[in-house]
Order: sequence, then C-alpha cells, then structure tokens
Amino acid sequence: MHKKTYTVYLLYILRFNALIIYYIFIMTKAGISQLDFLSPLRSVPGLGPKRLTALDAAGLKTIGDLLYYYPVKYIDRSKQIALNSVNNFHDDTVTVSGAVERARLEPGRKLRFRIMIRDDEGATLEAVWFAGALYQSKSIKVGDRLVLTAKINHHVKAQMIHPLVEKVAESGTINPVLPVYSIKDVMREAGVNQRLLNKSIAWIFKNVDNYPKVLPAAIEQKHAFPALKECFYNIHLPKDISCLDKYWPRLKYEELYKLALTLRWNKRKFALPGYSMSAGGLYEKMRACLPFTLTESQEKAIAVLHGDAAKPARMHRLLQGDVGSGKTVTALFAALPALNSGYQVAWMAPTEVLAKQTHAVLQKYLHHLGITVGYIGAGSSPEKTQNLKMLASGELKFAVGTHALFMPSVRFSKLGMIVIDEQHKFGASQRLALQEKGPQSDFLLMSATPIPQTLAKTLYGDLDTVEIRTPSSRAPVSTHIVPDGKRAGMEIFLHEQIQNGSRVFYVVPRIEQDDEAPDESTLKTVDSAADKLKKGVLSNVPITRLHGQMSSGERDEAVNAFKNGAPGIMVSTTIVEVGVDISDAAVMVIENPEIFGLAQLHQIRGRVGRGEKQSYCFLLPGSSLNENCIKRLKFLKECHDGFALAEWDLRNRGPGDVCGSRQSGWDDLKCADILEDAKLFSEILQEINALFDSAYPHLNA
Repeated sequence: MHKKTYTVYLLYILRFNALIIYYIFIMTKAGISQLDFLSPLRSVPGLGPKRLTALDAAGLKTIGDLLYYYPVKYIDRSKQIALNSVNNFHDDTVTVSGAVERARLEPGRKLRFRIMIRDDEGATLEAVWFAGALYQSKSIKVGDRLVLTAKINHHVKAQMIHPLVEKVAESGTINPVLPVYSIKDVMREAGVNQRLLNKSIAWIFKNVDNYPKVLPAAIEQKHAFPALKECFYNIHLPKDISCLDKYWPRLKYEELYKLALTLRWNKRKFALPGYSMSAGGLYEKMRACLPFTLTESQEKAIAVLHGDAAKPARMHRLLQGDVGSGKTVTALFAALPALNSGYQVAWMAPTEVLAKQTHAVLQKYLHHLGITVGYIGAGSSPEKTQNLKMLASGELKFAVGTHALFMPSVRFSKLGMIVIDEQHKFGASQRLALQEKGPQSDFLLMSATPIPQTLAKTLYGDLDTVEIRTPSSRAPVSTHIVPDGKRAGMEIFLHEQIQNGSRVFYVVPRIEQDDEAPDESTLKTVDSAADKLKKGVLSNVPITRLHGQMSSGERDEAVNAFKNGAPGIMVSTTIVEVGVDISDAAVMVIENPEIFGLAQLHQIRGRVGRGEKQSYCFLLPGSSLNENCIKRLKFLKECHDGFALAEWDLRNRGPGDVCGSRQSGWDDLKCADILEDAKLFSEILQEINALFDSAYPHLNA
C-alpha cells in the first residue's frame, strides 16, 4: 500500500475508533443517568452474583429497595476522646484514634487478633478481634493511623472488643457520622457488610437522578418538605447527627401516605359482593370434638364472625387476642361456614414452624368432620404437587401454608375464606396477593399483638375488629428480673425444674455477633449462651439450638428433640415467638430483654404457661440499661394483660426512644411507626378521603 494512502487509512481508522469510544462514553453516561428506583441492583458496581443473590433474599432487588433500606442507628464520631481518659467511660460507645504500635495474630483454640494504638500524648489502648481476626490481621499494619469506635471493656484492663475500625486518610478527615445498617445472616455470609452498603449507596447518589414522585405538589408545599433526594442523601450520608430530624418527616409521611392509599383501595374493594355462608350442623359437630369448653369470649367472637359470613358482603375482620386466648380455635370455627357451604379455606402463617404446627392442630380437629387439611410450604415435593392439583380441582377443601400460598402456582377452585395468622408480619402487598385468589372470599386477619382500642379504628381503618381475652382462670407466668449477681441461683432453679420434668426456653437476641456493630458486643448469641450453659450446673442437661439460619429440616429436628426427648433447654432466637407450642415448657429465660418491645416480650413469655404447672419467666438484662428500660421491665413483671401492656407502651414511649426494637405492626413501614405516628396517619387518611371525595364524588353516591 502507498505510504500516503496507508497514513490516510490509519488516520481514518483512529478517527473512527475515537468516535466509537466517544459514542460508548456518551451512551454509558446516558445509561447511568437513566437509572431509576426500578433499576436492578446489578447496575451498581461491586455487586457480583453471590452478593446480588443474598441481597435479593433479603428483599433488596432494586436501587429503590436499597435507598429505602434505612440505617437502624448512627454512630456519632464527631467528638473523640483522649486515650488517657478511657477509664472514665463504662458501657458507653466512644471513639478514639492513634497509630498502631503493635499488631499480632494469636493462635489458639480460637484465633484472635490484638493491636495496641498510641496517640500523640503517648497514651495507649488495646483492641482485640475474635471474629474476623484473620481478615483484620491482613488489613491492619503497624504504623497505620486508625479511628476505633466501640465500648470500653474493663474486664482485666481497658480495651476495645471488636471495634469498628477506619483508617485515617491522608487528609486526616473521617466521616463524623457513621450509618449502621441491619446485616441479615444471608447478607453477611455473602460478604455484604456495612462498608459495601455505604459504598453502593454513595455510588447511587452520584449516578441516579430520577426519583419517584409520590406526594402531590400541594402536600409538599403545605408541609415544606425538602426534596426526596435531599432527604435520602442526608439519612444515608449525614454530616451532622443533629440535622436528621429535618429529613425523617418527609420519608415517614410518604410511607404512611402509600399505606393510606392501599387501605382506601382495600376498603373500596371489600365493599364488593361476597358469599352468604352458614356453618349449619358443623358448629355443633366441632364443639363435640373439642377436649375443652369454649370460653365466653370465644363464643361471642364466633357469633360475630358467623354473622359476618351470613351477610352477602365480604367479611373483612381483624381478630385480636392476647397470648393463650384461643385465637386458632376461634378462627377454625370462623372457617366452618365456608366449609359447610362448599367453599375452600386458605390459612397463611408467617413461618414454617408456625404453619406446620397450625396444620397439625387443624388436622387433629377437622379429621373428625371428614375434612383433610393440606400443607403448602416452600420448595417442592410429591406431596406439595399432589396438594396443588387437589386445590385446583376443588378436591382439597383446606390448605395451610406459608408465603408459598400466594405464589402463582397455587390455584383454588372455589376459595371462600382466607385466614392470615400473625398478619402484622406480612406486608399489604402480600395480603393483597392472596386476596386476588378469591375476589369474593371472606377475609380474617389474626394478631396476638393487641392494638389499644383507642388506636384500632385508626390503624385498621379498613377493618372491623373483634377481640377475645385470655381466661382469668389461667395462672399468670411468675416473672422475675434477674441481676447479673443472681444468675447462678437462677441456673440452680432451672436445673431443679428440669429434674422435675419441665422444659426450658432460653431466648437470645442474636444468632451470631455482628462485628460491625460495636455497641452490640454485649448481646448474647445462640452459641455463646449455649456454650456458657454447658460449663455450669446445667452441663449434664440436654441443650438444643434453634434459629432462622437452620434449614427447615434442621429446625423440625431441633423442635422434635426438645419436645419429645428428655427434658432440657432450647436456646433460641425469637423464632420461638410464634408457633413453637410445648405444653410442658414451664420456664422462659430472656437475655437482653431491654432491646425488645413490650408486646414482643409478652408474646415470648406466652410460650410458657400452657400446661398445668406453675410457669416462670426470667428477664436477664444487659449492662446498658437506662431508667426507662427498667421502668418498662418492672411493668411487664407485674402486668399479664396484653391490651394493658399495649396501652402502657403507647403512653410511655416517645419519638427516638432507643429502648426496645421498633414494632411497627406493618411490614411495609421502614421508618414510620404506626403507634408513634398514629395521629399523623389519621390526618393523612382524612386528607386522602377528602381528595377522593372531591375528585370522584360519584363513587360515594
């Protein structure tokens, strides 16, 4: 080729390549700018297949899901303390800084990594990691300047255990406020940690400009809300912890606004025609099958529910009952009109443990009436395949299951009644998905977390409510607060109870330690509690473990071993809160009760006291108790009425109260609290009703 022609050709190729590169650059930028809340998380760099699968399992599928995954708390590092003052701090989370003077990985039965830092004044402090020791040893080197945040432990000498660590940049600056997110077990196993979430969210703010428009402009102006992006940014990447109150109100309002719209839609939907059904002779036949007599409260509730079933309009009813009040049997009677009238019943429970136990109870009673109860759980099996076919054909009249019931593969021939147990553990969209399978079916929601009557109409504006109470003849569970110095005496008492044939629940708040939550280092885990119990007076007692990280088969095996084996102890997370019904379990021990809400503590305590023996509950608080926590635990000790506890909790809790985990009662809510924000929710409902009435007056004609 001629030299000149070659040169021209080469220039042409280079120019063409440059145009291609420029085009790719422009399209990439355009693609990023077109990302929105519905874009999948795979658009975010650093999230490979394993992490994406874990995030998906945790309910985080889109960019919007991640932005709505709010921090559960914040660590304020704006004020650091000097190392020579650490002895003045006990059980307080503090921040210190210094250069690493010594670092060593210590072998042994349990590997540990130990460092010593020294500040500019010459004072020193030791920090130790047990979990993640190998990782920290590779990351931290002598000479590194670190910022550490944790509680000061004074067991032998002042030291930090599992501190949150950050290397100081060359600029010498650090983020003054650290957001802390809930890291679910499935996320932790895939390497999703606090640092990765922070990095991913920061990338989203730089590359996503399209934010949803939820609130009408008139409402935004009326309340002078900041822009949605501004709110998200300052909640996830705050510079000043004192400014957070400026941004939460809009996010709370939006959550409650969307929930109010759903309730408005549901209320309109349930005004549609249903089925008129009657229990007929099944009512007396079922009563004759019971090995006990229905309480007066149950009889009244059943009469109300049968009255609903007889009406041509759809039932939309909330059955509230305290622990041990007999909700399951009451709901079973509520399902009799549908069964007698030739319709099917779907009963959904939030966990496999509860669903399987409910299935066993219902089958025990209904087989006397010649009715088979099928089980629909997660996964696949020949039994499930057969049950699905029988449901679709109408041969199977009663199905109990978990979330699997609202999957597309589950089809009913003639669904007439839907029961949802522990309804607060399902989101509105999940409840709606099951409703779609029977547009004319009656709908009964159950809750063992009582809502005070003063709030029920506001919170469940789309529902009618009926209550049942625990029989007064049942002996209350004797409840005691056990200080650290009296644990040994309690363990001796546990041993005596087990020797006399009682079984013991031992509930802890965590499956395993969260290395990235320094102020949770004192919270008990399943393994730490079980291992400690094995070393003392209870060393010869059978100890089983139960938690949500176990497979379905492992959980069934653990429950059966505890229920049918020699009397012993089950160390468990709050998974026992619903569905683990052991009649001869007479003792409940709850570690770190201060982090739970009153309603949840009452629900956990209700797992014992179901047999004839006197039952006991021991509350073992941690070291970080404040005055309000002590007051709450003392009230729980004396009160055994779930409705009274709910009223007290409502009166005594306040915005920002860190004592007890937030129990919103609605899985849809991420930052709003249906109890604390009930007044705001009521105002939003009125606002939406007024908007609908003015825009569509013919709908109310």
